[in-house]
Amino acid sequence: MVNNKQLRWGLVLGTLFGVAACTNDIDPNAGLPTPSRGEADFTKYVAVGNSLTAGYQDGGLYREGQLSSYPALLAGQFKTVGGGDFVQPLFSEAQANGSGYLKLTSLTPTTGIVLPGAARGGQTTSGQLLLTKYNGASQNLGVPGIRMADIQRAGYGSVQGNAFFERLLPDNSLTTYLQYVSDNLNGATFFSCWLGNNDALGYATSGGVSALTEEAVFNTNYTAILNKLTENNRKGIVIGIPPVSVVPFFTTVTLPQLLAQVNAAVQQQAPGTPAITALVIQSPAAPGGVRATKAGDLLLLQPYISGEYNKIGSTTAGTGRGPYGLSATNPLPSQFVLDAEEVALLNQRIAAFNQTMKTGAEAKNIAYLDPGVLLTRAQQGITENGVTYNATFVQGGIFSLDGVHLTPAGYALTANDIINTINAKYKATIPTLNASRYRRVLLQP
Repeated sequence: MVNNKQLRWGLVLGTLFGVAACTNDIDPNAGLPTPSRGEADFTKYVAVGNSLTAGYQDGGLYREGQLSSYPALLAGQFKTVGGGDFVQPLFSEAQANGSGYLKLTSLTPTTGIVLPGAARGGQTTSGQLLLTKYNGASQNLGVPGIRMADIQRAGYGSVQGNAFFERLLPDNSLTTYLQYVSDNLNGATFFSCWLGNNDALGYATSGGVSALTEEAVFNTNYTAILNKLTENNRKGIVIGIPPVSVVPFFTTVTLPQLLAQVNAAVQQQAPGTPAITALVIQSPAAPGGVRATKAGDLLLLQPYISGEYNKIGSTTAGTGRGPYGLSATNPLPSQFVLDAEEVALLNQRIAAFNQTMKTGAEAKNIAYLDPGVLLTRAQQGITENGVTYNATFVQGGIFSLDGVHLTPAGYALTANDIINTINAKYKATIPTLNASRYRRVLLQP
């Protein structure tokens, strides 16, 4: 058995020191014009979206994440230009753990799992734990897991089993997400809409196994929700889909890095063995459904965290015979790798989705933001108020422990991009946030 324990934790152990952001009291708006709302009205702001909107981070939805969601941060800045209070479907302080989440608990190779604090017993049809119901109005309508393709599905919460949506609805409700949004738009004067990520992300994080939303379905549902959000000439902002292949879930473990670790372990066990130049993976498009890895393939983070890559070379791991991941008769499963061809298809589909959203926003004369701008800058490093952030897993400060969702600091940086876009479109002067006042990944007891 090849032991790749160094691969799994070398990055984490080498970067834990200093992962908390240094805070400072620099005012990023010093010397800027007096805050004004410009051509928009922020009296009542409503946020539509998925997990990013809800404040999901570290693999779960919990109270701290909700309080640092980008809509909550935006609403705080909107108050400087006449915005009102912002109501979220918060977990109570007694159930602050929410759905449960990950946290970094020591410098040894362990990541603690915080148990759910709001489980009420029972499960949805998809196996998710049912969460304590939230009763009442809300302005943060973010539902983790929802796709644009799902917004007109009757029973998406109760029947189809999204526990995060189910907790917001009466028992056995067949209400669609589109109807839920409509019910909570009463009196809204401004909106944000960040939907569509999961239509691409679900495909990507499954290694291309889950379905990728068809363009026709996406376009139909986007038109329906945009028409609803812009009724009575309501202003707002639409946020596009970032290039998911640049987030840590797909960049933390590279093929050269993994091969180097595998070869080092092989040489230690059997000196003189020829170098291994590729792994063997399942690939539905390849002859016989199996092929060698190649440039452009992306290795996923989850098998790295769970230790599956540690088993490469084992003759007892996998579902076939032969050394696991090194033999055509015992390849790594397709869901561990996003093939180069799948990456190309994913990027093409994201570009099409974004064009649909941008064109729709322009037709309605509302703001549109491409979030890929932030992520592209994060590849090189972003310095704001004397603090530098980048897209590196754990150390970079932007991404949380699930490798996809953001830290509070990451949500603050995102809120600033949204504010800057709103200011430019609506001739407003809403002040931005000092992101250094919000935490990054922390080592916690």
